[in-house]
Amino acid sequence: MICENKQGYTLIELIIVMAIFMTVIMISSAAFERIVYQSSQQSKSVETQIEGIVGLEIMRADLQQAGFGLPWSFSSGVAYQEASASTVAGVDPSTFNDGPGNPPRAFVSGNSTFNSGADGASNYLVIKSILAAANGTSKKWTTVSFDKDDVRTRKQWGAADRDFTSDDHVIIVKNSLTSTPVTRELAVSSAGVFSGTFAHYSSPATHHSGDTFEIYGVSSTDLRMPFNRADYYISTPPKMPATCASQGVGILYKAIVNQGDGNFSKMPLLDCVADMQVVYGLDASGNGMSYSDPNYHTSDISGYDAAKIRDELKEIRVYILAQEGKKDRFYSYPSQTVEVGERFGGVLKGRNFDLLAHIGADYKQYRWKVYTIVIRPKNLIQ
Repeated sequence: MICENKQGYTLIELIIVMAIFMTVIMISSAAFERIVYQSSQQSKSVETQIEGIVGLEIMRADLQQAGFGLPWSFSSGVAYQEASASTVAGVDPSTFNDGPGNPPRAFVSGNSTFNSGADGASNYLVIKSILAAANGTSKKWTTVSFDKDDVRTRKQWGAADRDFTSDDHVIIVKNSLTSTPVTRELAVSSAGVFSGTFAHYSSPATHHSGDTFEIYGVSSTDLRMPFNRADYYISTPPKMPATCASQGVGILYKAIVNQGDGNFSKMPLLDCVADMQVVYGLDASGNGMSYSDPNYHTSDISGYDAAKIRDELKEIRVYILAQEGKKDRFYSYPSQTVEVGERFGGVLKGRNFDLLAHIGADYKQYRWKVYTIVIRPKNLIQ
């Protein structure tokens, strides 16, 4: 005889099982949410790092090429125009002009009004060189030389993207062997030198045997200045990316001065940027820089002319404070201040940035990173 047990589960047993089941689900859901959240954080952090690499490599290239093709002097009276008067990041870019008659400085910088306060202000950096605009014409150059018998030779590359066309607008810099020391003199043959095409200036009229002329492409349009110029600054546009902090951050821009009208064509390089500081390494004595001496590093070379910059500037350091990733409610940044700069001989050159004052109390829930670019310019005296 077989006995069948037809007894089922009681209501209390079902409630207990359901409670255990729901607890497991809730724990699993919280863990899953945390995993998804952290994955999103990591994804945004990696995205920020990639943006930093790409954007700041553009700046690094401009820093390395600063001074390339700049004339050191003018063969006759020259009046050129540069950036037009306007307001960018609280700064009038025309205050960094070297025109109408001074030789251009490879580097110029000053304070902007972005995140200004008791702890300092974000810097505004100007770089001048032929390559700052990075158009097709600015990548071209050639030489015209005259030997002792006054025979003229012009370097031709045999490549369409390297040889000048008749429509390319150029400048001619004269390296005269008859002067001591050798200078890079802007050869001027008429008042319209900055509007001259390569066809007009391909054969310098005034020369001596042994002279060498370097011809640099600047732009495919009429020139207002015998070089190109790029300004770097931080500014807050009307609409910021949603992942950036609600205040105290902006976008790092590269703004190219248009040869036509002196206004800017700007491009964003890096989002969620809080500060930029520029520090120059100098060798005033000619005996080499001493990293233990803070007097060899400064944030202000406003009193330097082009010649002094060529002679004494040996290094430029740019420090950029930016948000890495997006807001993380599980994270707490460990310090209220960040050194956007470096200590030399125990003295900070740059700025001790106060996150609470500029970002607000939410600064703790963001990861902050200082990007550092160190360049020893190679084109200042070449």
